[in-house]
Amino acid sequence: MIRFLRRSMSLALAAAIVWAAPGASFAQEVPRIVVPAAAYQGALAGAAALAPLSLNSSLPAASDGPRASLTPSPWNPSAPTQLIAAPVPAVLAPAIGAASMPPVVGAASMPPVQNPVATAPSRADPLAPKPAGAKAYDPAPLSASKTGRLAQKIAAFFRVDKNAGNGELPPPPDAVDSLAQAPLDVDPSRAYRASPEDWRDETLYPIVVDRFNKGEGAKPYGDPKNGVTRHGGNIRGVIDKLDYIAGSGATTIIVSPLTMSIPEAYHGYAPVHFLAVDPHFGTMADFKELVAKAHAKGLRVVLDWVINHSGPVFEYSDGKTQWTGDGKSGPVVWTRPLKPVEFTEDDFSRKRVITDWNDNAQATQGDFPPNYRHFATDRPQTQDKLIHIAQWWMKETDIDGLRLDAVRHVAPGFLPIFSKAIREYAGRLGKKNFLMLGENSTGVDAELKPFLDNGSLDTLYNYPEFRRANYALHGQAPTRDLENSVNAAKSALGAAADRLVRFVDLHDVYRFLLSDTPLELLKTALSYAMLSTGIPLVYAGTEQAFRQPHGRLSPEGGDLPADPDNRADMFDGGAYKPGEPQGAAFDAAAPGYKFLRALADLRRAYPALRRGEQYVRWSDANGAGLYAFSRIHEGQEVLVVLNTAGETRSVEMFVDAALTPAGAALSDALNPGYAVTAHAADGGSKASVSVPAYGVRVLVRPAPSR
Repeated sequence: MIRFLRRSMSLALAAAIVWAAPGASFAQEVPRIVVPAAAYQGALAGAAALAPLSLNSSLPAASDGPRASLTPSPWNPSAPTQLIAAPVPAVLAPAIGAASMPPVVGAASMPPVQNPVATAPSRADPLAPKPAGAKAYDPAPLSASKTGRLAQKIAAFFRVDKNAGNGELPPPPDAVDSLAQAPLDVDPSRAYRASPEDWRDETLYPIVVDRFNKGEGAKPYGDPKNGVTRHGGNIRGVIDKLDYIAGSGATTIIVSPLTMSIPEAYHGYAPVHFLAVDPHFGTMADFKELVAKAHAKGLRVVLDWVINHSGPVFEYSDGKTQWTGDGKSGPVVWTRPLKPVEFTEDDFSRKRVITDWNDNAQATQGDFPPNYRHFATDRPQTQDKLIHIAQWWMKETDIDGLRLDAVRHVAPGFLPIFSKAIREYAGRLGKKNFLMLGENSTGVDAELKPFLDNGSLDTLYNYPEFRRANYALHGQAPTRDLENSVNAAKSALGAAADRLVRFVDLHDVYRFLLSDTPLELLKTALSYAMLSTGIPLVYAGTEQAFRQPHGRLSPEGGDLPADPDNRADMFDGGAYKPGEPQGAAFDAAAPGYKFLRALADLRRAYPALRRGEQYVRWSDANGAGLYAFSRIHEGQEVLVVLNTAGETRSVEMFVDAALTPAGAALSDALNPGYAVTAHAADGGSKASVSVPAYGVRVLVRPAPSR
């Protein structure tokens, strides 16, 4: 998620969303965007990038300036849409345009919006003034997405279709508003699902709920053909596809954030109500049903959890939006209710928006641009609230783990405290190995090590190896890069490298299959992810050969974002399907789906492919070709040979002389018609293996009798 926020820095409009005219109801349809004067000059530096989107403005001499209009709206292209902007300095006129537009009230004249929730339980008048001395609490961010065409997404962030309404829905009827209504007492008569013995035995399957499947009661919002709107995927849709997921061989679903977010945040990373399921996705009862039915089918459920920030719930009343470095917390005015009601402004660092991501103080205290508000995770009282919320979700839903978003931006001392409390509470639920998975998108192995060494996390996404392996897995670099990558990870992390999450694509990076990637390479990539050390992860849609229509092998960035193109609708009838092949969305006969199941069956049949040590046997130094490794566990060796070249390749390689001595027969578990016999050579035991273009061999022999 951090990559989009970094990219958006250059264009982010540090703006407060103040609904309707002064004194009007919070539920008014048309928003007014107020850009604080201190930040407006920098924000308009990106105006030229918005020109292709029909950004029009007049530049009268009056100091109150113009407002701008953007059409069409992603929420409803056929309806008129207004984007209201603060005054535009005349010097920037060429970058914006010259059409005539009426003026808008400046930021200074806008009345402050009070946060009503903590003192006004009635939802009928959410803007009721608070009693003197009462503290407010934070609102949610309106970032439309983490990626996409950057200029379009920044524009869409500030756009609401008058004819479509504002997408606001009340919390589900089973939501609670306060921690007092969320007790942590454990019912001794309730049986919770036990944890797996070893998470390396699992195969993770992450889904973006809004894009996965549309079930009964779907609540889409906006233009379904646009990648940053809500397309209607929901919890009931996931329930409907549990058999499909289980049939793929996946064992653990990672569900994108479900806490109630602002309407524009289809992805769920802009929470404003931490004790409610987002009504666009369903209810808490729906989620409990999902977990229970997943467990009944042998599946586990891990919930993506936002621990670092809330959505855009307040603005800075002094107009200073960017990091000041003065160490002071800024004054705020609440623009949106935040729950639980126990949250106050003291629960936020309020150090304003990050301007330098390499500054550790900013990275761990600053708001994400444009207005995701950073929790004061170094504050004990705030820590207690965040822990309570997570424990309550565990108790209520019986989830099997948490995926913690953006862990490098949490106060360094908080994660060990959080994890200790979560694990202790999980133990009370009978979950002795509750998963704590962290996201840190660094490409540096050593930057993962502190989270593993201090017990904060059980595992993290193996971004460093993903970055290093990408070219080689696409046949665009020597397979020696794969060997070097394994060695680098081992050198930096030791045994911990073997328990990281291995993947070839995710919802934050390009799909593995680019527009020109040979389809056959998908089998090679899936084999690399599923059969190498670590916990394998297969992103929903990869098994159906979803492609990235606009992508590259180098990392995604602001000039070419990964999403929303990597978040196509997976459900039948979905209107947003960039890069998806023609045919059924949940095709159990698709080659990728069937191959994934075959790999999962091999992992179940041969423990060495799940828990074995890995030894590289061969890699090509001069280009695409063979990459071979052995997995050895409890007296059994499994030899895996991948071919990234578009032609048959053969090689003679060493195997373990004790476990696979000369004369031992090895058969291909994926293609039983192929077999080789180990032979004595060069003082050891070797096997000569031939692999077809983009092919895979998994050579096995029975474990020796004891």
